[in-house]
Amino acid sequence: MSGPLIITISRRPGAGGVEIAQRLARRLSAVYIDKKTVARAKDGYDAVLQASEDKTAGSGFWKILGQTPILYDLESYIPEIRSIVSDAPVCEDEEAILRDLAGEGPAVILGRAGFHRFRDHPRAVHVFLGAHRDVRLANYVQLYKLSREDAEELLTATEQATERYIRKISGRDMLDLRNYDLAMDVGVIDFNR
Repeated sequence: MSGPLIITISRRPGAGGVEIAQRLARRLSAVYIDKKTVARAKDGYDAVLQASEDKTAGSGFWKILGQTPILYDLESYIPEIRSIVSDAPVCEDEEAILRDLAGEGPAVILGRAGFHRFRDHPRAVHVFLGAHRDVRLANYVQLYKLSREDAEELLTATEQATERYIRKISGRDMLDLRNYDLAMDVGVIDFNR
């Protein structure tokens, strides 16, 4: 197998995907790519990428784009409320943007139907993170400082929108474990492991 290592991480809302993906990217000295990174590229930085001679992390592109801050510890992590995935038409350029952002080195791609978009990549590993709904709901309550009722409403809406998005991109059910090489229940595995 040749080519850079690509790890795609799909997850149920509230399963800690951001924390785990960022920690993994830091540990592997890999590029971290998520929805925000793709959105920034789509909003104009893709022109910089096209003009860049060097697509590695030290290039002018990465200095301009900047990466989402990598977590040092979960105690200091205060996430913004996760936006609901849009049902708007999917960006036609998103797959090309993801591939350009992944570049020549290792990359950790959170969400964006990565398991589907990198299905033919020779060194892609597709990971799924899940947990019992009660665990994920407790994470929403704690991280977003929401009432249980508000967290329940947000979690349900986010789950439904995420599943629609994945079906729209891939034509597959995101909960079909045949999409992934590795599936983990983060409710029984400590993040630090």
